[in-house]
Amino acid sequence: MIIFKFIPLFAFLLGAFWGLHQLGYFPEKLNHILFGLRLPSGKEWAPTWGGVMVLVGLITLYIEIFKSTRTSSISIVDHTLSTIVFVAFLVSWMILPWTAGDKGDSTFLLLTIMSFIDVIAGFTITIAAARRDFGLGES
Repeated sequence: MIIFKFIPLFAFLLGAFWGLHQLGYFPEKLNHILFGLRLPSGKEWAPTWGGVMVLVGLITLYIEIFKSTRTSSISIVDHTLSTIVFVAFLVSWMILPWTAGDKGDSTFLLLTIMSFIDVIAGFTITIAAARRDFGLGES
């Protein structure tokens, strides 16, 4: 479990996306419906692979922002690795054709933006927490 303290979870998400591409699921099946669920309103909810990936990305973003509230030396390693993962997302999105999906799907772009928010929020929250812990910036 200690590995999750300093390895960004978005690295696992990037690896999962790449692995599913290697297995032939992405980008061809990003818009395939996983299951259908009838809602009380009478409408049917039918999530796709892409929607599930975005949902997993949002949960990952929450966990990463929560992790950034600590002010230890491990957080510096985590922020550095998060920046590297974001660069990997961004370069992949710009260069690799399969990241855009079969019809210009935005799933990978949304995951890239979530990774960027993780980097910015991580640095911002850690700096604010460190200022509070050390009593700097008191007004």
